[in-house]
Amino acid sequence: MSQGVTLQLLPQTAYHNPGNGAPYTVVGNSQPAASYYLGNQNLQTVNISTTTCTGNIIIEATLASKPLDSDWFEVYNLPTSNTNTSMYTNITGTFVYIRAVIQDFSYGGVNYVNLSY
Repeated sequence: MSQGVTLQLLPQTAYHNPGNGAPYTVVGNSQPAASYYLGNQNLQTVNISTTTCTGNIIIEATLASKPLDSDWFEVYNLPTSNTNTSMYTNITGTFVYIRAVIQDFSYGGVNYVNLSY
């Protein structure tokens, strides 16, 4: 399948001190996954770029057409510790929506997390 759609799961995001210097969580916007538009298509590619980032970048998916917080489940986890990252991973599944979450975000920045299919 050729890559024809690219969506932004998480825009450029820099750590900001929430007052006490504690790690925090950032939840990106949900985007339609491959099967949302293409029926039973199940391959999507996630591109991730970070700069000296510390945190866990988690890709979550759902099968629900109108997802609630409890409908999301983890399909990929990239732990980072003050690292520069430029990578991609293929995620297989007939998901309706996908989103990116940064948990324990305590330093650095995420340049982007993009979804392609």
